[in-house]
Amino acid sequence: MNIVNVGYDSTNYYLIESKSGKLLVDCGWPGTLPKLTAELSRKGITLSEIKYLLVTHFHPDHAGLAQEVKKPGMKLLILESQIDFIAPLGELFRKKTFPYVEITQNDNLILKFKESRKFLANLEMNGEIISTPGHSDDSVTLILDEGFVFTGDLHPGFMDIEDVKTRESWDKIYRHKITRIFSGHSG
Repeated sequence: MNIVNVGYDSTNYYLIESKSGKLLVDCGWPGTLPKLTAELSRKGITLSEIKYLLVTHFHPDHAGLAQEVKKPGMKLLILESQIDFIAPLGELFRKKTFPYVEITQNDNLILKFKESRKFLANLEMNGEIISTPGHSDDSVTLILDEGFVFTGDLHPGFMDIEDVKTRESWDKIYRHKITRIFSGHSG
């Protein structure tokens, strides 16, 4: 398995490559598709090679390009707790001048958390996706059995002492053997 940071500007996006496919974790602001494809190209990857997109949460810098990256054939994974957060992202952009492309909901792969381990195993990735509200109620975290954790914006260092949701989410994460955290906005 190979993990490649294909992020740009101030956000990290991670491509996880296994023998059976490629999974992109988060994808970027609306209107920045040329930046993402350029970063992928620098790493010798084309958008059409990527089978799946996992969005850690439906905020503009993590999901703004979701519909655009689906066009070459990528399938958007939506966890059961995220379904109701797609429409509000579109509503946000109707008030702004960003070139946002509305996420269609009829061609995504809806996944229950309890099914995530089996889904990842089909990609020859051992791990699971768990619900980790805190930064946002739709936040999810990908945990690979090798100890790698992909958290989006759930940052352990920026947790307010009163933030019970985030603390509970980190408690769930730390029940696993963690060796490295891949965050959306830190090195």
